[in-house]
Amino acid sequence: MHSPSGQPSSDHRGWHIRTFPVILLLTAAVWLLVSMSETRDFPLQVQVSLSGYDADRYAVLQADSTVTFQVKISGFSALALGLRRSPVVLPVEMGGHATRRAVAVADLADPLRQQLSRYRLHAVASQRDSLRLVLAPRASKTLPVDIGTLQVSFADGYGLYGEPEVSPAEVTLYGPQATLDRIASLQLAPAAIANLNATASHRLPLDPVWERYGDVAVSATHVSVNLPVRPYVERAFSLPVVVLPADSSLQLRLYPDRATVRLWIARDDLGTVSPSHFTLAVDRADILAGRSSLTPRLTRFPDHVRVRSIEPAELQYVIIQ
Repeated sequence: MHSPSGQPSSDHRGWHIRTFPVILLLTAAVWLLVSMSETRDFPLQVQVSLSGYDADRYAVLQADSTVTFQVKISGFSALALGLRRSPVVLPVEMGGHATRRAVAVADLADPLRQQLSRYRLHAVASQRDSLRLVLAPRASKTLPVDIGTLQVSFADGYGLYGEPEVSPAEVTLYGPQATLDRIASLQLAPAAIANLNATASHRLPLDPVWERYGDVAVSATHVSVNLPVRPYVERAFSLPVVVLPADSSLQLRLYPDRATVRLWIARDDLGTVSPSHFTLAVDRADILAGRSSLTPRLTRFPDHVRVRSIEPAELQYVIIQ
C-alpha cells in the first residue's frame, strides 16, 4: 500500500523491518545445521585404564595413561562428546603375570569405535605409535592375626571348648619395603561377643593399621573367628601335691598334702576325665628361696577342661633334716 504521495506506507516498512531478523535467524539455523552435519576431524582425549593384573601385588611403575586420537565425526557428535561428563576410558589388559607391555595405539582404534558406536566414527587415527606399560612387584610381608583384643563372654553353663580357629590365620601386606618394616603386627579391631551358648563363626574386621602408612594393600581386611562352645558342668577332684622338679635328697612335709581342684568339664567329656589326668605340684625353687608358703599349681591337665579354683591357695611346709 502506498500513500497518496506515492511513498510506501509506514505499515509496509514495519513489515520489512520485522521480517528481516526472522529470515536472518532462519538462514543462520540452516547454515548451522548443515555445518554441524558435516564430518570433520576433531581431537579426542582417551584415558587408558590398566586391567588384568593383581593391583595388590603390583604397582604401576610407568604407564602412558592418555592418548589423543584424531576422529572424523559430525559436528553434532563432536559436541555431544565434548559435553560428556565422564572421560572416554579404554581398558587395556596386561594379561597373565606380565609386568611389561607395549600396546600398539592402532589396536585401540577398534575398541574405541565399539565404545562410541552411537557417535558413528568415520575414521580414527593417532600420531602416537605405542603405549608403554610397566608394573613393579610390591614388597610383601606376612603376619599372623592376633585375636587378643576380642572379648568373649558365655551364657551360664557354657564355655570355650578348645582353641578359637582363625581364617585366614595370616594376612599378607603389599607395599614399599620401608613402609612394611614399620608394621610389626596385625590384630582384630576391638570387638565383644556376649552370651555365647553355641559354636559359631564370626566375621570380624582387622584393625586397619596399614591405612596410616599410605600405599599399602592387604590380602584380607576381615577374618573369620570360629569359637567352639560346649555346655560345661562343674566337678571337684582331691589331688595329692608333689614337688617338682623331684629331688630325692629333699625331704619335705606339706600341710595339707592334698588340695581340691574345681573344674569345668564339657558334658561330653565327663566319662573321659579322671584324677589320674592331673598333676598338682609346688615349685622346688620356691622352697630353696625360703618362701614361707608354697602355691600349688596344675602342671598337667587335659586341654579341654577349665580350672575354676584350687583350694587351699597356699600350703605350709616343713623341711625334714
